[in-house]
Amino acid sequence: MEYRLKIQEETIPVEINSKEANTATATIEDRGYDLKYTLISENELHLLVNGKSVNVYLAKTKTGKTILLNGRTYQVQDMDNLAKGPKKKRGIDGPTTVTPPMPAVVIAVNVNVGDRVEKGQKLVVVSAMKMETTLLAPYNGMVTRVNVQASDKVMPGDILVDIDEIKDENKDEMKDEAVSELEGGR
Repeated sequence: MEYRLKIQEETIPVEINSKEANTATATIEDRGYDLKYTLISENELHLLVNGKSVNVYLAKTKTGKTILLNGRTYQVQDMDNLAKGPKKKRGIDGPTTVTPPMPAVVIAVNVNVGDRVEKGQKLVVVSAMKMETTLLAPYNGMVTRVNVQASDKVMPGDILVDIDEIKDENKDEMKDEAVSELEGGR
């Protein structure tokens, strides 16, 4: 996968290709790196970069990630995601996009374009580091695009399935009725 990453104030082309379960290669400004990685926690990653051990700490920000590497802090933004504009806020818990939590391989795609899905419905199964993860629909909606198929290699931030949100009409009607009753009961 090719990325244009803005690190501090400089935009750098980066290509990352997943290999086996927890390995990848990265090309940054024509320099190649062999990577082995282990996810320690949601915010910590252990890397072997060309055989050299390093811990990386990550924190999400509104526009990207803050990365702590070898005692230095870097602000990193995916320029392609920034070009898409700000994400719509939704009043739900959990993720609002269908993206893998780490580099992975798609095992199964359980939906097609045009399918109506409900929040929590199984959409895609991915495998990373010999563990399978099922990615779920973040809200009720209609599948407008399926961007992957079985055996595709994917990275965090890759949108695997596009869904247009569909508001629950019954819930809105019930809310309107409740508001009317409260207003009428005053």
